[in-house]
Amino acid sequence: MNLTDLRDELTTHADDLGSARDFTAGVADRVRHTKRRRAVAAGSVATLAVAALAVGVVSSLGRPAPTMPAGSPSSAAPMLGADGMPLRSVPDAPGDVVKDGLRYRAQVADDTLVAGFIGDRGQGQFTLMWTPTTTHASVGAECFLPGLTQTEAATYMVTVSLRGTTGFFGSSCSGGRPQQRDLPPGGTVPGEPGQGWTDLTVGRAASVRIQLVDAKTSKPASVDGAQLTGAVYEQGAQTLIRDLSGKPVTVLPDVIEREGYRYRLDGRVSVADATTRDELVVPTPGGRPFLVTYGYAGTGGPSVGAEHLTGLVDESTAISGGLTTAAQPARPEGTVTLRHDGAVSATGVRLVAVYIPES
Repeated sequence: MNLTDLRDELTTHADDLGSARDFTAGVADRVRHTKRRRAVAAGSVATLAVAALAVGVVSSLGRPAPTMPAGSPSSAAPMLGADGMPLRSVPDAPGDVVKDGLRYRAQVADDTLVAGFIGDRGQGQFTLMWTPTTTHASVGAECFLPGLTQTEAATYMVTVSLRGTTGFFGSSCSGGRPQQRDLPPGGTVPGEPGQGWTDLTVGRAASVRIQLVDAKTSKPASVDGAQLTGAVYEQGAQTLIRDLSGKPVTVLPDVIEREGYRYRLDGRVSVADATTRDELVVPTPGGRPFLVTYGYAGTGGPSVGAEHLTGLVDESTAISGGLTTAAQPARPEGTVTLRHDGAVSATGVRLVAVYIPES
């Protein structure tokens, strides 16, 4: 009982005063009753809050929900996906190309969008135009055919050609609509590793045509509801990888992005001669998540056999040819090991590159 409670009771019940002792006891009883009523109300609110939380959990069933690590409400710890890796959404930014629920981001890692377009439904072709500031660029195109199965959609392609010439690459169309809002920023990187796109000239206008064609005849096609997209990104800083003879075989971006977070190449890239069975054992950081890019890189003949990476939480890391990137949630310091199974390649290298989060 405090002075405010006592003063309120005195004012309200001045006419009903009995003995001082009776009055004081009565006031104390009323105050206790008031506090008990407030405590019951607070408990009801807490129960409702728990019930609301339970409803929220039930409504998210059906796909893994992001989780928040334990910590104080003001903790800056990131959300974690079902795979244990940090994730966050990236809001729209100036320069983004947004249309019909799809988006090309203006900046992804250190790559910059210089030309992007999301076509209207049924539009069979369009042209991207830009003035290059570098010859190191990637170009990509997507094709979505709502109402068609994947098998039916594969009978069509989207081609890309520079300045109206014959298409220099193409990719199959997909049935239905894309599952994610953000369209892939990467694509084909014309030219030899490290040389850039030799058909481009810095400062001179360039154009790329994106077109829907029949996969068999390569002739222009028309499909009701077809939607084409295309983008050109100028690339950020890269690390050139050479084989043991000194010949360039591939490039790795210095920064890559995953689920809204940036990861930077950590130190040197470890390489082994692909013509041998030499294993690569590479140390990995502790206490923070990281990414590992690994596999085969070479020119000339294709790779044979398969590359196996062990030492990550996901051991299903076998690939045949090319490079891939695997994710590892935070753990103590350790190592990963890359080994080769099957016949060895005639040229090229096997490599392991570790990317750590930018602070």
